[in-house]
Amino acid sequence: MTRRRSATALLASGALLALSACATGPTGPAGPPAVHRGEVRSVELGQLTARDVAAAQTAFGLDLLHAVCAQRPQENLVLSPTSAAEALGMLYPSAGGGTAARIAELLHLPAWSPDLTAAVQQHTRALAGLAAPDGTDLTAEDAPDSLRVSNRLWAYTHADPTPQYLDAIATGYDASVETLDFADDPVGSTDRINAQISEDTAGLIPTLLDEPLPGDTYAVLTNALHLDATWSSPFVFTERAPFATPDGDRDVDLMHGADGTARSADGWVAAELPYRDGTMQAVAVLPPQGEDPCGLTGGTLDTLAGAEGEAAEVALPRLHLEQSHDLLETLMTLGLPVTGDFRGLGTGNLEITKVVQKTSLRVDEQGTEAAAATAVVSEMVSAPWPPPVQVVLDRPFLLLLTDSATGSPLFTAVIHDPAP
Repeated sequence: MTRRRSATALLASGALLALSACATGPTGPAGPPAVHRGEVRSVELGQLTARDVAAAQTAFGLDLLHAVCAQRPQENLVLSPTSAAEALGMLYPSAGGGTAARIAELLHLPAWSPDLTAAVQQHTRALAGLAAPDGTDLTAEDAPDSLRVSNRLWAYTHADPTPQYLDAIATGYDASVETLDFADDPVGSTDRINAQISEDTAGLIPTLLDEPLPGDTYAVLTNALHLDATWSSPFVFTERAPFATPDGDRDVDLMHGADGTARSADGWVAAELPYRDGTMQAVAVLPPQGEDPCGLTGGTLDTLAGAEGEAAEVALPRLHLEQSHDLLETLMTLGLPVTGDFRGLGTGNLEITKVVQKTSLRVDEQGTEAAAATAVVSEMVSAPWPPPVQVVLDRPFLLLLTDSATGSPLFTAVIHDPAP
């Protein structure tokens, strides 16, 4: 039986660093290409944990959301804060001096240290633990929910990253390293990166880099996320219903009947919708009437998380969105140093020339027959409980995807129009 999926979010992010003052391509020593391999070092947790890393990613994600919202007001947005933070996080241990301090501030992280390395490692392993076993057919009826994460360093053939840097990204981010000849084969090098990202996202992001990389490329850092999950309580029926877009009401496919948990604070309402295995959840956040969902703050998120929950029946629009973001200028406004001391990569003469992210999101009402049967049972035993509150997402809202173990902001969407 073909599995009917209820929610799929596919995300990829890449950061590109190139030599800043080289017009003809990187130069390196004669001889065979370098072979780079970091070692996973033994580290012990200190005061920092995976939840601290996830909290930093959430704070960074809100900064990024607010900046992109300011550039693209009243538009739909699909971002992965975790994907961007992971790609930029791999840059962090390469930096020294003031450059490192600026990256730390951007990512809301403390100084790079053994304690931070251990916390990042715990975070990486927590997310890795959400992946379905290799060889799992995710279209099967009984397939588990799955999140796959990959971190990679693509280094120029004659680049010379330090062993300490390679160990740091191997230990903290489980990053693999591959060398490419950007100078002599920029097209082939770009194709190799795109092919790997396509594989890492199950074909949903077939081309992360739209144009061949320049011949002076020195290193590329990429992260890819692929999430495939089924509602714990599927939506029961769908109807055409009005949605209040910034340009007026328009009819959209509004899904009804999913069971969730509602929390309210300061006029904001959050509806939590768990996925079947309990390892991840979607949170639909509705702002006060007349307010922009982009106005969500960390304080409001914390208040909502601490508010008392009550049973809710949720109505949510179907969504299918794909986006591409050039984030370099946006991140520069947030403090990203495009030039500076990146000593861990083997040279101080580097400039970040590109930060791109592509995302794909599909949310619908479909689930497995077993999940639908479970929903019917839950309705039948509801009599002893108070009737559920109704949470109807029929005006602009946010949709957050998080994991249950760390609370990482895997995915953030702002929906002004579900059917653009």
